[in-house]
Amino acid sequence: MYRRIAAALATAATAGALALGTAGSAEAAGPGFYARSHHASYAECQAAGVAGRPLWGALFLCEPFGPTHPNVYVLWVRY
Repeated sequence: MYRRIAAALATAATAGALALGTAGSAEAAGPGFYARSHHASYAECQAAGVAGRPLWGALFLCEPFGPTHPNVYVLWVRY
């Protein structure tokens, strides 16, 4: 149940980001990945991804949010 709620919230957040014009990072993550959280550094993002492995498994990636926010990294996970 928690995974469905989290997936629905992540889908809504991704749809909102796409509507605002940040399609670059969403397209780069690929289908089936959902934005989980935002972090101030790549190392912080990786640490959050590793810490969440019991929830989403070993499949996650960290990407820069976009050219307008180079110091923000998005944690993409696959449920």
